Amino acid sequence: MNVLFALSALFPAITTVVAQEEIVGGVETAVGQHLYVSGFRRTKTGASSCGCSLIAPNVVLTAAHCTGKGRKFVSIGSHYKSGTKDGECIKVKQIIKHPKYHAKSFTYDFAILILERPSKFPPVQVSFDTVVPGTPTVLRGWGRTSSGGASSELLLEVGVNTISNDKCVKMLPGHTVNDAMLCAGGKLGEDSCQGDSGGPLTV
Repeated sequence: MNVLFALSALFPAITTVVAQEEIVGGVETAVGQHLYVSGFRRTKTGASSCGCSLIAPNVVLTAAHCTGKGRKFVSIGSHYKSGTKDGECIKVKQIIKHPKYHAKSFTYDFAILILERPSKFPPVQVSFDTVVPGTPTVLRGWGRTSSGGASSELLLEVGVNTISNDKCVKMLPGHTVNDAMLCAGGKLGEDSCQGDSGGPLTV
């Protein structure tokens, strides 16, 4: 499995590699099968308010816009949005934002979190391959299950197809869509939502 990194911002049934929210129209993931999926938290037992992906034993990938908001811990391998029932929670030692990150347009909305110690869970492989429009992908997260609604306490997933950036521009007038982004979604009622920002888009 490869992670493409869906830092999406929820627009009408569209997920852009930008800032994102939650899983709408999804189903609960199988317990113990996606242990690289992580949550960014303010405290060890608190709720994850952004998603992340373990990409090396002590390195986590997330959205740059998720940093700088008091989040200091990463929950790895947990099926739950909060608490310590499973998985592990590791403190963040260093945050590195992409040097070209632009907060208003969400361009290069990537950040690397260096953990204080290696995780015991296996990391996911990051893909640098070109993804053609129409590629089936999967979003996972604990975000809201409807716009403005409640977040999920359990890890959810939903399948979405990638969309060409040209089509994405037409679907998102007034928003920045460039080569640093990947669009996915397009099916009404099935997408990411608030709280899914920084989480993985996998193929």
